[in-house]
Amino acid sequence: MTKKTIIAGALILLTVILTLVAVIPMQKGEADRSDWMAELDDDASLNSITIPGTHDSGALHSIAEISGKCQTLSVGEQLKIGVRFLDIRLQLVDNKLKVVHSFADQMTDFEDVLSDMISFIRNNRSEFLLVSIKEDASPTRSDREFAEVLEEMLLSYPEVSRSVTLPETVGAARGGIHIIARYENASIGLPCYDGWEDDASFALGNIYIQDNYSVADAKEKITDIHKTYSVAQKREYDLVLNYTSCYLSTCFPPIYAGLPAHGINNDTQSALAEYTDGPLGVLVCDFMTSELAGAIIGRNFK
Repeated sequence: MTKKTIIAGALILLTVILTLVAVIPMQKGEADRSDWMAELDDDASLNSITIPGTHDSGALHSIAEISGKCQTLSVGEQLKIGVRFLDIRLQLVDNKLKVVHSFADQMTDFEDVLSDMISFIRNNRSEFLLVSIKEDASPTRSDREFAEVLEEMLLSYPEVSRSVTLPETVGAARGGIHIIARYENASIGLPCYDGWEDDASFALGNIYIQDNYSVADAKEKITDIHKTYSVAQKREYDLVLNYTSCYLSTCFPPIYAGLPAHGINNDTQSALAEYTDGPLGVLVCDFMTSELAGAIIGRNFK
């Protein structure tokens, strides 16, 4: 065994250990906030509230505990603690939709995730969900189109909005699942396939997205997040999606979501108390906890 091989193996082992240490403290108890939106005014616009969201909401599994995992709570558990924005990544395999994170199979059918969302909305009519759906990997062993299979499933439920725009108010949004369509040939949902930039901050129509995910260190990402708080507070866009997720590109191998998320989530929770005026948009987080979701929701009732 060469010296280079030993060093590379040690670095990979260190990355695994650091990632596990970072993620373990994030696995905390859950509070039931299934109806927190009931306290919002019907006339409130979406850009006037602060919403907890999750990045790669179905990514509960990783490859060698290094790459792939972004959450410790299932989608159903996330909804219970108050998450109202979901980021779902899918692949068409054997004409069935599977939850994936790029090349990492999440061992979950979209049918099960959708069932959790429908059940939640049916039992909590004061709430609404914003659901970003992305085709995250090319189809495998399939002779149907991604959009065809997906929308056949979605349109079998009246709770899924047929609109191609976002609702203007909380009242109009209640009781519905509103799609942000990050896939080709979408016929429902806000169309975001064309124009969605990779690893960037940008405006897409009437929404603003900060999704700079490849960074040198967590401080760089925190700066991006804070800049986007200011964008949300100005309320110039109908919706602001502020992704707090990232991986550290300067390490070998790159350190993925777990380690930077620990420091970023702590900073996010502190910032929620520091920013005293105006909404902060949708905070799309890795490794969402009940405590963090509660702090984000609390912004709406100060």
